[in-house]
Amino acid sequence: MCAGLTAFNGLRRAGATASSRVAIIGAGGIGALAVQYAVAMGARVAVIGRSAAGEGAARELGAEMYVASRDTDPAAALRAWGGGADVILNAAPSNEAASAVLTGLAPDGTMVLCGYDNTPLTLSAQPMVLNRLHVMASPSGSPHDLRDTLAFSAQHRILPKVTPIDLDEAPAALEAMGGGSGGGRRVITFA
Repeated sequence: MCAGLTAFNGLRRAGATASSRVAIIGAGGIGALAVQYAVAMGARVAVIGRSAAGEGAARELGAEMYVASRDTDPAAALRAWGGGADVILNAAPSNEAASAVLTGLAPDGTMVLCGYDNTPLTLSAQPMVLNRLHVMASPSGSPHDLRDTLAFSAQHRILPKVTPIDLDEAPAALEAMGGGSGGGRRVITFA
């Protein structure tokens, strides 16, 4: 429930609405749910991933646009998408990814940090000032927020995508995840 609460609350606190263009950086656990929530809110959704490998999954979740940041400048791609995103939710564990996309916000847009790492967050002040950009952090949420998240999820039939594995498969799943090729959420099931 943590990933769902983090994604839903981040979008809600940033003011995502049916008229918003929402960009999600990273479509892993938090990001995949953020895509589904934003689509259910009626927003237009773009996903920014590292490589083209995630495009099919992002589009299946409802994203209308996918940007592979290794091949394309994600900020420029967002600016070309109707003038920029109204909300960018960083679900990737990377401050560098968030910094690289800041100028992809539309004027008065909001960057939401749900994913982050331990490096300093570096943001250029000039585009922030000239475009009245906002940056906020959004941790999970309160028990009240969790009730709202679960109610919205039930109403829109939003579920996380998981792959059941046996306990003896856990070490290989952890190794793959550590190498960046985890392939989604794994859930250990016991027979």
